[in-house]
Amino acid sequence: MNTTAKKSCTSCGASLSATAQFCHACGAQQGAERKAMPLPVLALVGFAIVVVVAIVAYSVGRSASSGPGSSPTGTAMGSTAGGPPDISNMSPREQADRLFDVVMTAHEQGDFGRVDQFASMALQAYGMVGPLDADAHYHVGLMSAITGKAVEARARIDSMRSVAPNHLLATMLSATVAQMESDTGAVSAAELKFTQDYDAEIATNRIEYQMHERAITNFKARVEAMEGAG
Repeated sequence: MNTTAKKSCTSCGASLSATAQFCHACGAQQGAERKAMPLPVLALVGFAIVVVVAIVAYSVGRSASSGPGSSPTGTAMGSTAGGPPDISNMSPREQADRLFDVVMTAHEQGDFGRVDQFASMALQAYGMVGPLDADAHYHVGLMSAITGKAVEARARIDSMRSVAPNHLLATMLSATVAQMESDTGAVSAAELKFTQDYDAEIATNRIEYQMHERAITNFKARVEAMEGAG
């Protein structure tokens, strides 16, 4: 007696031949099940794609609008002259830092529409990185301050000071928050603390001080100018 091997559809249970690749009843594909990518991973991948597209779009726009004699504003990550950045090997932290670079460049140029647009993306990107170091806390705090999120900025100040009570970037961030709130007394207090802590803190050679050397130098010059004027 000639018999034909049978199997059941993995989806609806209909009887199928052993070699059937699709169910005649429901159309479901048969054979080895394909593992679906977990939703958190899908979200992470999707956001990374959005970040990459945003960075490239912004960089291309800047390249197109910059004249031959112009130069990009120096920021944490720097900029690649003559075209979009190489994003092929960027880690999630590097993508977040690059978005910070975009936000601060837009802020220096007075392009506050782009500041708001990219700051929300950058803050979300840092939220996906994991535990943040002092440099990242400063980035998040500064973007929070310039977009009116004082509570979040102060939380980052507290995070930095829990590790280093006299951290210069935390003090600079305090001054920025105070300026945004037009609190001249708090600005003066932050500037005084910066001056008092400067020598000892610079001697620590913290890596974030090297990364934000220009910002620290500019802040110091401003404080000294105010003291001279007084």
